[in-house]
Amino acid sequence: MKPNPPKLITNLLSLVHCNVLFKIIYRNNSPLPKHPLKFDTSGKFKIVQFADIQDGPDTDPRTLELMSRILDKEKPNLVVLTGDNIDGKCKTTADVKKAITNIAGPMEARNIPWAIVFGNHDDEHLMMSKEEMMNFYMTFNYNISQIGFKTGSRIGNYNLLIQGASSQAPEFNIYLLDSGKYCTLGIYDYITCSEICWYKTIAKKLKKQYKKVIPAIMFFHIPLQEFHTAYKTGYVDGLRLEHEGASLINTGMFHAIVNTGDVKGIFVGHDHSNTYTAILDGVLLGYAGNTGYATYGNPKLQRGARVFEINESNPSVINTHMIFSGDVGLN
Repeated sequence: MKPNPPKLITNLLSLVHCNVLFKIIYRNNSPLPKHPLKFDTSGKFKIVQFADIQDGPDTDPRTLELMSRILDKEKPNLVVLTGDNIDGKCKTTADVKKAITNIAGPMEARNIPWAIVFGNHDDEHLMMSKEEMMNFYMTFNYNISQIGFKTGSRIGNYNLLIQGASSQAPEFNIYLLDSGKYCTLGIYDYITCSEICWYKTIAKKLKKQYKKVIPAIMFFHIPLQEFHTAYKTGYVDGLRLEHEGASLINTGMFHAIVNTGDVKGIFVGHDHSNTYTAILDGVLLGYAGNTGYATYGNPKLQRGARVFEINESNPSVINTHMIFSGDVGLN
């Protein structure tokens, strides 16, 4: 269980200070995805977000059955796992690899491209580093995760471009970031200044290269402070059954996103009993509840996933809804 969130403290670390200390010269030399992502012939692209599977080598079979049924029902073009994919139940390297192999199964069996970010529990087993785990994830045929931009202990900051149905030009972008684990005094971590600079650099380069702003969605694990602000002040759809587990420290990621203007939605995991979306400053903020049956969860809320439908004709609008176990014939 998470402690109640502390009072919000904003801009403890400013982007001005960040940019003085850190300047990225980013070379776009990321490998091409094994499976390029495209809008389908009807101009649609569907994403399923699984959050907080959070289990060990003996993955609860109900979790894997739920994942399988959701994938069979939704038939997505991409699956994103937003952290706490596994946890400390793993006691050996073999356990870690088995846990990862288990959760890879539903996507691999259906030939669905999938990508991951890390949460605060993924490497608490201390058997493999995040880089070692990411390299193992990347061995699966349909996994399109990347080592990406590394900074400190963070790994797996990368983006995936979605090509148009009839062209190779990107019409949509997906950012994936490592939001860390814990920082001083045991509070939850935050998006670092160097990660913010990385994001801004990517957005700037894409705009320059393609002569337009490419609409985007962003995934990571730990929510920003602005999720609580959005819940209090914005239009809300869905349930809030626990406090937002955000960090005390606000490095200005949301401010950077609003000013940059490409990201239309930010989606996280971490808070298992929250399934709401809310709009703040034109950006849609939301949760995916949790998928894993081995985790804590509010009994009022079924396990499930979040579904996104993007239309090539208007990719700035993110259509999204939750799908729950009851929707696919499970308790």
